[in-house]
Amino acid sequence: MFLVRSLSALAAAAVMTVGGAGFAASAASSDKAILPDGSVRYAYGRRPMPELICKPQYVCDIELDSGESVLNMAIGDASRWVIAGGKSGPGGTTPHIFVKPTQPDLETNLIVTTTKRLYDITLRSAKDAQHPHISFAYVDDEAAAKAAIADHERASIENILNAQPAVGMDRVDTKYKVTGEPTLIPDKVFNDGSRTFIQWKSLPLELPQVFSIATNGATRPENFRVVGSTYVIDNIDPDIDLVLAATTERHALVEHRASIRHL
Repeated sequence: MFLVRSLSALAAAAVMTVGGAGFAASAASSDKAILPDGSVRYAYGRRPMPELICKPQYVCDIELDSGESVLNMAIGDASRWVIAGGKSGPGGTTPHIFVKPTQPDLETNLIVTTTKRLYDITLRSAKDAQHPHISFAYVDDEAAAKAAIADHERASIENILNAQPAVGMDRVDTKYKVTGEPTLIPDKVFNDGSRTFIQWKSLPLELPQVFSIATNGATRPENFRVVGSTYVIDNIDPDIDLVLAATTERHALVEHRASIRHL
């Protein structure tokens, strides 16, 4: 298995890890977030347990995941709470549960089963309730989906590096010329029609940054990943420079550069 690292062109020493994703900037350190529209979003399956606080005689909304369908709804206090189902979105694919308390200072729970999940939500009624809408972020599902995408990407890259690209070897473009600093010159440069691969037998001791060269000569830093001893760039630029900036004993900044040009 290749070691996969993600390196910014401005920070070539950063290491990429595939992990769970936060569901909002305001929720970076919490599993509950108040969104700009005043609603509350909970991370499904995490604490705190979801809670909806609703004004008496007002309808409040519980929004579920798009694509799931409600199978059953059970409420602990059916005599003083009114519940109903609804849908929104294109084709009505997003289910909603509408709840209305008939009195203040009530507390009960609502259990909802769907084609995907089970929800256990605490319901409270209060005259000063401020957030009549709650929804959910499915962080574990999102992390699993991103991990699956990353695994597919790694497998695709490994096939290419093993000379078995899905596009076929006849579509691999190797028409590049490389000049410049000998310690930075790669052994092979090619693209598969969508990504550029810069390959060494072994990586340089210090990893160079990657810059693309525009037709007007302007340079732009490029993001890339390191897979084994190969840089992977998620686009194709005809002109690329590998640049390593080093400080000399006299504290002067010296650039070492290798130029990659598509023929």
